[in-house]
Amino acid sequence: MQKIKNLYNKYKTPILYSGGSVAKSIAQLIVGFAIAKFVAPDDFGLWTTINLALTYALFLQAGIINGLNLELPLAYGKEDKRGGVLMAGTAQMFTLISSVLVFILGFLCFVFYPEENIKIKYGILAVTMVIALSYYQNYLMSTFRSNDSFSKLGYIQLIDALVNITTLSFVVYFSYYGLLMKAVVALLIYVLLLHFYRPIRVRLLWNKKAFIKLLKVGFPIFGLAYIASIAATADKIWLLKYASLTEVGLYSFGFFAFSSFMLFSTSIASYIYPKMTYAFAKNGDKNALWLLVKKITVLLLLIQIPLSIIGYYLIPIAVSNLFPDYVLSIPIMQILIFAGMFKGSVIGVNALWSMKRWNYIIIYQITSSLILVILTYIGAKYFSIRFIGVAYGLLLASFISLILGFYLTFKATREK
Repeated sequence: MQKIKNLYNKYKTPILYSGGSVAKSIAQLIVGFAIAKFVAPDDFGLWTTINLALTYALFLQAGIINGLNLELPLAYGKEDKRGGVLMAGTAQMFTLISSVLVFILGFLCFVFYPEENIKIKYGILAVTMVIALSYYQNYLMSTFRSNDSFSKLGYIQLIDALVNITTLSFVVYFSYYGLLMKAVVALLIYVLLLHFYRPIRVRLLWNKKAFIKLLKVGFPIFGLAYIASIAATADKIWLLKYASLTEVGLYSFGFFAFSSFMLFSTSIASYIYPKMTYAFAKNGDKNALWLLVKKITVLLLLIQIPLSIIGYYLIPIAVSNLFPDYVLSIPIMQILIFAGMFKGSVIGVNALWSMKRWNYIIIYQITSSLILVILTYIGAKYFSIRFIGVAYGLLLASFISLILGFYLTFKATREK
């Protein structure tokens, strides 16, 4: 019994964090399906289109959070607590200013948007609040770095999963407008929890030197990540150009198969990345870093492959019986569940950022982004059923991204 207790204490943090991540991923999947039950495909497509603003608005953060994600664990790895606090406080101030600015601009758009487009009007207001809250969420998430803070984050994710399910009542009663309300309320509660349990409590401060350091380090990372984020919207952009809003809605429903895997792997990455960076800052051991990359990649594939196969056969039954309005999304989901498996297994590439191997980072980000844009364009332009073609393009791009990331990480960790 004592042995079991000791093992639990040793692996308490990864168990709690992984459990919270899994619960959040499952809740997101349930929510996605439930939304489709009460929201028509064209309304779903409209919100998906408006929600693209969340990706483009990241530009205003200018890479400060990206810099903090890298420099904060490096500072603590070098036992420079004062430097870490200065960077965290400066990033917090910058984030709050950005959030207020976005909210003011979005509110003005809401006020002056024509009344006849009421769904778009309220969609703009909702996405404005989501963007402003997401800015602060990104800052808070970057401060969770210690074992104790990751344990707290695991509990927060469990609560978030419950909130995500509970707020479905908005969608049940108010359909499209309930979807907007749910997006804002669920994120607001999550951000408040992160704020209340934040591990680094700093006052509002501004340090020019810390800001310049974060900008110099973060902007190149952000620039490359922003390119990847823009490329990730290419599938929907091509469908908006060559198909209809309803088809965007059908594709967006099928996209839940992809995003459910990405939610899990993104959560795992947010735990692994600072650990990688902290360990590398402390000992500079490239071989240990490569062993960790191999281990996490193989483990993720072993977890996700059987889940993908099971999902492939369950999807037609579940969608046909529960979501008849989205029956055309079945083949999209079956394709994208495997795309999500490949994309969700590439998180080991974060080792390149831990080592600051900019040449390999540039190769990976630019190449994978171009491949994604080109392949989804080919699918939308030349397939008779456009959203099926886009799904195949995303599948192939995700597979290539996994192979490329794994190879570049291997090569970077082998060099002297």
